[in-house]
Amino acid sequence: MSIERHTLLNLLQTILRELGEDLGKDSLLQTDEKTPLFGSRSELDSMNLVNFITEIEERLSDDYNIDITLANSSAMSRTRSPFLRVGSCVDYIIELIDKQNNE
Repeated sequence: MSIERHTLLNLLQTILRELGEDLGKDSLLQTDEKTPLFGSRSELDSMNLVNFITEIEERLSDDYNIDITLANSSAMSRTRSPFLRVGSCVDYIIELIDKQNNE
């Protein structure tokens, strides 16, 4: 199964908007590919980031029949985290999906 990049980007932005509404963080209501997810400039703390990642996995599974694990050893061993920004997260998810499709 695959998903188009813009569809995936919209999914992540929707999840961030919902988190922003829940957390009362207006900066998460309007996001783009450069929006920080991790680090000092991010509006998400570590638990919010875990919730965000979990929600992505669940929605990909439920809505697109794509079962992947985002927080795996590959993600954690990279010199640059795929969770730094929305765009890098989208690219990482596409990479995982492509890898799964080629296995």
